[in-house]
Amino acid sequence: MCEICEKVKTVDFFPTAKAYLDCLKYIQSLVDSGSFQFESKDCDTDKVKDENGCWIDDVICHVIKCKNCGQCFTCGVVTYRGSGSFRKGK
Repeated sequence: MCEICEKVKTVDFFPTAKAYLDCLKYIQSLVDSGSFQFESKDCDTDKVKDENGCWIDDVICHVIKCKNCGQCFTCGVVTYRGSGSFRKGK
């Protein structure tokens, strides 16, 4: 991990759907800053719900990677159970 990655705010558990959506905005801001890139993603961060407001899938995952040191961070959520986190690693 580098000095950029040390500042990333991880989340052990999303207590609400809003907390998850807020984390996706945070992840997008990290990518937009130019310091991170998407390693993989199930969809765009603003496309996790369809036009009817339903989750696009039962499991949604976004992985970002630091451009400086290569450290990955994974945001994963299980929409049907309401669990998820944003943590260091794949």
